[in-house]
Amino acid sequence: MEKNKASKKGSQSGASAGSRPNMISRRKVLKGLILVPVQWSLFLSAVRAQGNVRDLPWENNLKGGTDQWLPDLLPEDLYIPNRPVGTGQGIMPGRVSWVWNPSCTNPACANKPVTGANPAEKYDAWFMDNNTDQKILDKMLLAGLCSMTGKENVNDAWDAVFRFHNRKRGKGSVPYSKGEKIYIKLNRTTASGEIGPDYARPKEKLLPLACETSPHLVISMLRQLVNVAGVPQESIYVGDAMRNIYQDEYIKYHSEFPRVNYLSSMGATHGRITCGESKKDLIFYSDRKSVMGNAGSDKIYTVLEEAEYLINLAAMKGHGLAGITLCAKNHFGTQSRRSAAHLHPGLNTGGNRKGYGHYRVLVDLMGNKYTGDKNLFYILDALWSGTDWNGLPVKFLMPPFNNHWSSSLLLSLDPVAIESVAYDFLRTEFSYPEHTVAHIIDPGVDDYLHQAADSANWPAGIVYTPNGDGIPMPKSLGVHEHWNNPADKLYSRNLGKDSGIELVKIFQNG
Repeated sequence: MEKNKASKKGSQSGASAGSRPNMISRRKVLKGLILVPVQWSLFLSAVRAQGNVRDLPWENNLKGGTDQWLPDLLPEDLYIPNRPVGTGQGIMPGRVSWVWNPSCTNPACANKPVTGANPAEKYDAWFMDNNTDQKILDKMLLAGLCSMTGKENVNDAWDAVFRFHNRKRGKGSVPYSKGEKIYIKLNRTTASGEIGPDYARPKEKLLPLACETSPHLVISMLRQLVNVAGVPQESIYVGDAMRNIYQDEYIKYHSEFPRVNYLSSMGATHGRITCGESKKDLIFYSDRKSVMGNAGSDKIYTVLEEAEYLINLAAMKGHGLAGITLCAKNHFGTQSRRSAAHLHPGLNTGGNRKGYGHYRVLVDLMGNKYTGDKNLFYILDALWSGTDWNGLPVKFLMPPFNNHWSSSLLLSLDPVAIESVAYDFLRTEFSYPEHTVAHIIDPGVDDYLHQAADSANWPAGIVYTPNGDGIPMPKSLGVHEHWNNPADKLYSRNLGKDSGIELVKIFQNG
């Protein structure tokens, strides 16, 4: 069977399995950056006017300097700007709303455990109340919801979200119906071996300081669902079914929302509940064990099987095997085996798996009717982003962050567009000489987005049928492209075109 070919001009089909990705010279990249419609001098002047801003890593290259930020050869698919692939989804097709407010996070946060060497040493962690401003975050989420839907009133935004979602699932243009269950899926990978029977977060350990879903964002989301959207507390389930909720965050949630259901994998203790697994397999992997020999299919936790809606509160960060971990990768904790190691071969792992045109397990997860179709909308917690699944938050150097925490939320109704934008942030930020991260900028990290956007990019011999019924998933789950340059961060719809991504910037301060 021959590899599927791109069906339309300008699509980013990848190299066949095992082949080298298309490469372009350093000269070609620089030429492309210079020719983009950007007023570099005006932008740089404006950035420097904010004070204490270092040179941008690509600026010396444009001036003919010797900075080695751009290697001699670059993977073509990572850097060609404004070449959209796929069909935009959403009330505003392809829209991604980026809310940024540096006042939300404390720039002095140290993020370090208590070593015991200094009795006067104070514990300081990103998830503590003194490091995130809850009131500001509440306003950020509200602004993002309105922007994502194009509504001025947040009540109208929620109504639009539910009606759009229900139309898409064939239920008609109907609002939320009281009693329908909603599962808020957290990223709590660290809350496993390091957690005690009392769910306490050990203050002497480094792992519990890794960046994950912010407890403050969970509070903001619960306030929206209960107080604005009118969802009964009893109909809401919160947690990471494979892992747990630390006691410090549970106390925060329960004190304000005592009737919400909070999940545990250790037992129905300390106010938590447990959930079982589905009676039969509900996720099916389209490689048919040719790549993931120990997979084939999986059961899922019943909390998602029984929920009518899913809100996947994933963290925006890197991942040593996948390159990045966003909404799709967060579902490794939705299948109900004790570990997700059997899915790792389906990521961007190993020398013969890097590049484009390989089977990607994340595509199956995006196309599955439970892990994909049930998503009410897509949101990424980018308040405290880091470089790996167990990495501490890292201050971002690129403008507008300027050596501050990323302090952002991303929201969209397009599952491909939001991960494409997040990838542009991560690959740009972690290409800086000060903290280059190889696994984030490896070729093929966004291969799954090419394939989710356009079935023409599916690998040879692979037809994605993630529901086990033999029916291929839709030809396009959303739209993928890269921004024009790291300075302007403009996508095709920002440039006046009628296709591609639209990045709406909502910059708040205080």
